[in-house]
Amino acid sequence: MEEILEQAQRNSVYAYNAGLLAIKMFIVAFSTGFVREKEKVVINPEDAKILKVTDLSNEEHPAVARVKRAHLNDLENIPIFLIISLMWVNTAPDIVECHVLMWLYTFVRYVHTAVYAYYPVPQPARGICFITGVLITLYMIIRNFIYYADFF
Repeated sequence: MEEILEQAQRNSVYAYNAGLLAIKMFIVAFSTGFVREKEKVVINPEDAKILKVTDLSNEEHPAVARVKRAHLNDLENIPIFLIISLMWVNTAPDIVECHVLMWLYTFVRYVHTAVYAYYPVPQPARGICFITGVLITLYMIIRNFIYYADFF
C-alpha cells in the first residue's frame, strides 16, 4: 500500500511540475507579442495596421530577439526533460530525490528565463541555471539506462 501511495506522490510531483513548465512556456511564447507591442516593433504589414505603426522593421528589436531566444531555449530543453523525467518517475526513485530534482529543475528553468529574457543578468547566472537543468536531465537519463537495462 505504501508503494502505491509513493508512486501516486511521484506522479503528482511530475504532473504539477509539468503543468508549471507548460504554463511558463505559454507565458514566454506570448511574451514575444507583448514585447513587440511595447517596443512598437513590427515586421508584418498586417501587424502594423493593428498596432497603428507606420515603420516596418526588417530586423528584430533586441528585446524581442531576447524573448524569442528564451522561448527557443525552452523548446529545446523542457520537452525532452518532460519525456525523460516521466520515464524516470516510473523507475520508483526515492521520494525525496524525486521532489528535489523535479522542483529544482522547474525552479532553475523559471530563473533561467527571468535572467535571460526579462531581467538580463551577466553570465554566469544564466549558464548556471542552464547547466543545472542539463545535469538533472542527464542524471535521469543515466538512471533510466541503469533501471531499464535489466529488462533486456
